[in-house]
Amino acid sequence: MANILSLKIGESARVTELRAENHIDQRILSLGIGTDVIIKMCKIAPLGDPIAVEVDGAQIILRKSEAEGILVEPA
Repeated sequence: MANILSLKIGESARVTELRAENHIDQRILSLGIGTDVIIKMCKIAPLGDPIAVEVDGAQIILRKSEAEGILVEPA
């Protein structure tokens, strides 16, 4: 299963699972990212960290370490 780092800019996917440590998991959930949410890759920093994704019209910045635990499937 792929994580959101595998998405190219402009691609969307459905979140299938969150695999993160407790404190990171809570932060991700508080940002509106949960299972069955559609997420779109917006921007990737030149060195790959951080990334910007869109969830329900809001742009969210995530660290690479946070994004690795967000598993997705094609929307």
